[in-house]
Amino acid sequence: MKTKIVLLYSKMDLAGLNMAKEIEDSMGEQFELKNKKIELISFEREVLYARSEEELGVKEFDFVVVLSRHSGTPHHPIFTAHVPGNFGRAKYGGKSFKLGVAIPSLMKEYLQEVSKKAPSIGYWVGFEPTHHGPTLDIPMAFLEIGCDETSWNDPNGVNVAANSVIRGLENWETGKYIPAIAFGGPHINEHFTNIALHTDIALGHTARKLDAEWVDKVMIQQAIDKNGENPQLAIIDNKGLKGEDRRRIESALRDLDIKAIRVKKLLREKIENSKEREEV
Repeated sequence: MKTKIVLLYSKMDLAGLNMAKEIEDSMGEQFELKNKKIELISFEREVLYARSEEELGVKEFDFVVVLSRHSGTPHHPIFTAHVPGNFGRAKYGGKSFKLGVAIPSLMKEYLQEVSKKAPSIGYWVGFEPTHHGPTLDIPMAFLEIGCDETSWNDPNGVNVAANSVIRGLENWETGKYIPAIAFGGPHINEHFTNIALHTDIALGHTARKLDAEWVDKVMIQQAIDKNGENPQLAIIDNKGLKGEDRRRIESALRDLDIKAIRVKKLLREKIENSKEREEV
């Protein structure tokens, strides 16, 4: 049986509209990639504030990929990906202290694909933390282009984003990477972005420093349960957390029997191992 995936976009979202048009022009409204059936669907309002799969019209699908704009940080052309959900209080849709269901490997595939062309057109690439709504029970990933109207309407950027969605979906399969959750740092964490781009780890739920005060054993258990792919480790940006938050998070991870590793140590080990394989 083929996996059913919806490419969802809001008619109020310029970036989503442009990405959808690019995909439709090259692939049609419905198409297949390997064992995946994919369909483009529009939504009249902002996807962030939807309260159910029925409201979005996606209940019949297995996975939801939201074609979306990215706004704000870092005020530079960028491609981003993230999971919806709120580790803390809901300010932009969804429910407080409720996480969505992640698709770690697909987000990784998208970011790796955009990274191939991003430098040549003046874009950055960033892995974002879990934030904003909707907080539903269907696996969902936001694949984005930002940060402002210039980028949302940029033909080169939109083309790279749209084609990377297609290639990412084609390459995406579970079990290909090591799934993980992560904690700490700024909204767009360079360390976590490097993990997405340069290691065999696929990040799902990630809590930034801003939300760390809410991260306790209950929220970490929810992140594990809703990671989409069972996390094999937790990555800690220890310099990007207050001491009290770091200690609470690491204690909870020990109680939950999840291996924790500091992000710089992980990147150092992964890069060294990669260089050793290249030299063999």
